[in-house]
Amino acid sequence: METRYDVIVVGGRVAGATLAARLADYGMRVLLVERAALPSLPAVSSPIIYASTMAMLDEIGADEAAYAANTPKITHMHTVNSLLSGKIRIPLYAGRDYAYAIDRARFDKALWDTACQRPNVRGLMETAVTDLLQDETGRVIGVTLKHKDGTTTQAYARGVVGADGRFSVVARKMNAATYDENSEHPTANYYAYWRGVAPFAQGEGATAAAYEGDGTLGYLVMDSADGQTVVCVEGRSAVLDPPAGGVEAFYLDMLRRSPQVWARLEGAQRVTSVRGMRNIGNNYRDAGGAGWALVGDAYHQKDPLDGQGIYDAVYTGKVLALALKRWHAGELTWEEAVRVYDEVVRVRTYPMYKTLQDRVFGSFYSGMNTRSVPSWASEAVRTVGTWALADEDVNALMGKMLTRQLPPDMVTALAAPTLLRAVARGGLNALRQRLMG
Repeated sequence: METRYDVIVVGGRVAGATLAARLADYGMRVLLVERAALPSLPAVSSPIIYASTMAMLDEIGADEAAYAANTPKITHMHTVNSLLSGKIRIPLYAGRDYAYAIDRARFDKALWDTACQRPNVRGLMETAVTDLLQDETGRVIGVTLKHKDGTTTQAYARGVVGADGRFSVVARKMNAATYDENSEHPTANYYAYWRGVAPFAQGEGATAAAYEGDGTLGYLVMDSADGQTVVCVEGRSAVLDPPAGGVEAFYLDMLRRSPQVWARLEGAQRVTSVRGMRNIGNNYRDAGGAGWALVGDAYHQKDPLDGQGIYDAVYTGKVLALALKRWHAGELTWEEAVRVYDEVVRVRTYPMYKTLQDRVFGSFYSGMNTRSVPSWASEAVRTVGTWALADEDVNALMGKMLTRQLPPDMVTALAAPTLLRAVARGGLNALRQRLMG
């Protein structure tokens, strides 16, 4: 086996595979290492992807027919609570007006295959990186590999990238510092895939629906591949705290707390184990250093509430690849390329990161609960909310934030006047209908 490369990428799922494909396209020799056997589910993921992510996958030649095989297209995002049920249409972007609640096993394998089709990418599955090799100055120059048969070898490169998730070996070995950490409102997430889940509504087709909880938790139900539906519960870590060995019974008990969700599960069969994570991280890490870098969750972690984890993994891989292209051409040192990468990603992702922290607080920690709204106010809130959700401008604004066409600070600036206009139009239409009736 060749032992010298331009870049070794540790972790072969979304961030690692898409990064490796781009680096190869820029003329680099890449070793892509993955400790698991693909296809397989990662430890935690119940993802949705939008056109903004798929457009970036188009750039590396990833085949939508492969990574979304037998997966229905979701065209609307539904919100269900005691005051209001409504939906946001997913807008047209880059030729697509739909999303997928993808099967991660299928998705990850398709991206791995996309990367390894490049002649200058060598992929090693079921191979763990156990250590980083450094020269006398402390610069990373390679990795120690432990193979499936228990043997160890060494591979060398001009740079090593950790794409190995929240518990990154590369980050740990290099003592990567954590920045902008938000641990004030910890959350937990548990999910499983089901078959035979009742449809959201007759004639609605594939859906993604968010259901309210009791102010400390909420639910997400999304139609996914092969006739399966992923059912998630997320909320405060202190509330979603199953006893040792009792996670599956605990998960079912949480689902029973939502009459709407439980009604859809009547007659359904759970087909996977329950997976999840507590005290989900929200932070950035050092982007890299002498001969090393981090990408995807190894670099930037955040709560899954906004459904943009896959986008962030693909986006950070794209930006890092562009920076390393300049390094490979001799325009930048490795350290300079890492700094450029870090600056670009933080400018793009930090506003969404901060907005997400506000959403986590509002959803699970603010004490707000629509079930507790006084009856005298319920009808007014329901009427105004219906007008807003039915308004084309409101739909377009929220849909463009979902697909990353607009940054969250711009959405915040536009939200108030857009809602006011929607309510005014709704009121006028209601008055007109009343007069005509």
